[in-house]
Amino acid sequence: MDAASLDMSASSVSKLREELLRRRDVDQEARAAVRRGEPDALARTMRVDNENAVWLGEVLEVFGWPVRSMVGDEGAHAAWMLAQHADRDPVLQRRCLALLKEAVAAGDAAPWHLAYLTDRVLLARGEQQIYGTQITARDGRLVPCRLRDAETVNERRASVGLEGLDNYLNEMLDRYGPPSPVPVICPNCRAIMDAWLPEPGGQLTVECGSCHRSFTLYPLLPRI
Repeated sequence: MDAASLDMSASSVSKLREELLRRRDVDQEARAAVRRGEPDALARTMRVDNENAVWLGEVLEVFGWPVRSMVGDEGAHAAWMLAQHADRDPVLQRRCLALLKEAVAAGDAAPWHLAYLTDRVLLARGEQQIYGTQITARDGRLVPCRLRDAETVNERRASVGLEGLDNYLNEMLDRYGPPSPVPVICPNCRAIMDAWLPEPGGQLTVECGSCHRSFTLYPLLPRI
C-alpha cells in the first residue's frame, strides 16, 4: 500500500491499520527466520526494516503518529514496532520519538512504547539507555546494553509500567532460550558463518573465514 496515496478518510484509516498489522507480521516472521537460522534471514530482515522505514515515513506525512484512537491498540503497537526497527534511519527514529512523546502526553499512546524508543534512540547516539529495555547477548547471557544509573533503573521502569529488569531478562531467556551466535552470509563469497551481532547503536566489522574479506554487521535483537 502506498501511504502517500491515502487521506484522513475512515476508509483510509482502516486500510492504514490493516497495512500496519500486515507489516508487523512480516517483521516478526523475518526475525523468527533469523532465530531458526535460515540462510539469508538476516539480510531479508534488514530489507524488511528498510522498506518499512520508508513506508512509515510516508505515513507520518499523511497521518502523523498512528495513535490508539486512530488505529487501535494493535495498530499503534505495530507502528511502534516498525519505528523500533528503523535503526538504519536514525532521522526517522528521532522523528517518531518526538511524535510519540506528544501522543503519550495526550494519553493516546503507551508510556512503555516511549521508554523503548527512547532507549533505542539514545543508544543509536552513542549514549546510555535509561530504562534498560535494550538487551544484547554476551557470553551466552542476556544483559542490558549501556545503562545509565543502573541502581535506580527499576524505579524508572516502574514509572512507565515495566517490570523489574531481572524479571525482564529472565522472561527473555525463558521465551527464547540462551542466546547463540547468528548465522550470517558473507556478501562477498556467500559463505555461511556464525557471528555475535552488535548491540543497538553499534556495528561490527567481521572477516569472512573463507574469502578473508571484511563486511559490516548491524544490530538485530532476537525479540520484538
